[in-house]
Amino acid sequence: MTVRRILFLMSDTGGGHRSAAEAITAALARQYPNRYAVTLLDVFKRAALFPLNYAPETYLPFTTYFEWLWGLGFHILNNRVATRLVSPYLYVSIVPRLRALLREAQPDLVVSTHPIFVALGYSALRQIGSRVPFVTVVTDLFDAHCFWFDPRVDLCIVPTEGAYRVAQRFGMPKEKLRVVGQPVALQFADSRITQRDARHKLGLDLERTTVLLVGGGEGMGPLYDIARAIDAACLPIQLVVIAGRNKKLRERLNATQWHIPVHIQGFVTNMPEWMRASNVIITKAGPGTICEALTCGLPILLSGYLPGQETGNVTFVEQSGVGVLQRTPDAIVRTLREWLAPDNDILARYAARARELARPRAALDIATILHNLLEER
Repeated sequence: MTVRRILFLMSDTGGGHRSAAEAITAALARQYPNRYAVTLLDVFKRAALFPLNYAPETYLPFTTYFEWLWGLGFHILNNRVATRLVSPYLYVSIVPRLRALLREAQPDLVVSTHPIFVALGYSALRQIGSRVPFVTVVTDLFDAHCFWFDPRVDLCIVPTEGAYRVAQRFGMPKEKLRVVGQPVALQFADSRITQRDARHKLGLDLERTTVLLVGGGEGMGPLYDIARAIDAACLPIQLVVIAGRNKKLRERLNATQWHIPVHIQGFVTNMPEWMRASNVIITKAGPGTICEALTCGLPILLSGYLPGQETGNVTFVEQSGVGVLQRTPDAIVRTLREWLAPDNDILARYAARARELARPRAALDIATILHNLLEER
């Protein structure tokens, strides 16, 4: 049996591009064991010239301290005229080395989970004479940037109907579009993990309402201020704070005296268990975390978003009826108090709606689509 090679074009500019590729990789391994050899290529690191080769390292500090500038750039470039103006610079900076890497890899299928590498990756692939399929997996839930959409690709997989409409607006043919959902790790779809069992395993109170506060793998955002505001309100809950790789935040949290039960974690690899143990999640509007929360049936309290690419994620959460945005610690506390009121059924309604919207099989479905595409070829 011939093992076919699949190459994912991604970069660690935010966690969503890698996590989507990894979820699909795991789904391929489960459904088609030993059939595919998968490689994840960080194109900025491996192919780009200076300064773009430092994009993974500079992305987090830039989007943290210059949110407004990032949002401005997103909107200025989110049209075909602007992308045509900036494309020559991106082409010269990335395509020559990317061609060499593609020639070396000799993939049977190329998948981009990053918008910058769609048109560039397709062009580089065809320039080396390869006719293998090129697929885009969009990881923005609603207002996806036009960089995602190149009508030349063989297939474009989008997570929501909102993203489907945006794709059509930017010229993607209907026959090349599939609405499948956001690929999340298969562990999130394991409904055998009950809330009670997860709490028991994690050492949490079995009966208390549990609020999960997260800031991504790097523990970014005003997590400390939000945790302190919740604690000062003395709500009848237990609070779990995932500080990620943010060592200073974890040390500060551990040094604080709390009035309610607070469980502090660093970087975790069992996020599905923490989500299954919880009743509410407080998070920034990252698409991966949102879709993981939906899969676990969690109401979502958004604490912030990155202007531009995450603005549409807020729209998706609020219009879908699974949560709201509250940008200050005091507003978050007010919302939690309202949700936890004895006569309020909003948590139950949000949780039910989350389960309706969830697409827990998205990674498996995408794996099947990729497999079938290769079989047809």
